[in-house]
Amino acid sequence: MYVVFDWRHRLALAVFCLQLMLAHPNTYRSTDFEVHRNWLAITYQLPISKWYYEATSEWTLDYPPLFAWFECAMAQAAHYCDRKMLGISNLEYDSTATVLFQRLSVSVTGLVLVAAMLHATRQNKDSPAGLTAFFLAVCNAGLIMVDNVHFQYNGILLGTCLQPHTFIPR
Repeated sequence: MYVVFDWRHRLALAVFCLQLMLAHPNTYRSTDFEVHRNWLAITYQLPISKWYYEATSEWTLDYPPLFAWFECAMAQAAHYCDRKMLGISNLEYDSTATVLFQRLSVSVTGLVLVAAMLHATRQNKDSPAGLTAFFLAVCNAGLIMVDNVHFQYNGILLGTCLQPHTFIPR
């Protein structure tokens, strides 16, 4: 299959590269780093029935179940990067591998938004409206900074919410 790279692919690649630069382990990170590390540990170490009751850390799992399952899936991959990050009592653990895993997981899952926008703008990729929509979604500085500095997963959430709408016939 032959793929033509139009401006949208180049722009998405540039934004992804920016996110990779933000992935440097010594870049500022908020308390959300430990929050998500703890949630990875909870969903990896405990049976489902105890996920919402574990209180070793002040950062208890308090997000809806779909996000808990997302953390559980991420923990399966985290296991291969640094098993120590998955210790429930390993509070404030921040090895370089752990920081890189969490930063890169934000960047990689954010590609769901890029894919959704590529699909959403496929019909009018050369029009000003297509350019504007793609640019505003993929280059959203607030989204990039919040997700990459505060270890949030808004890119995958927004992309997951947007994708079904791209299949609605005009």
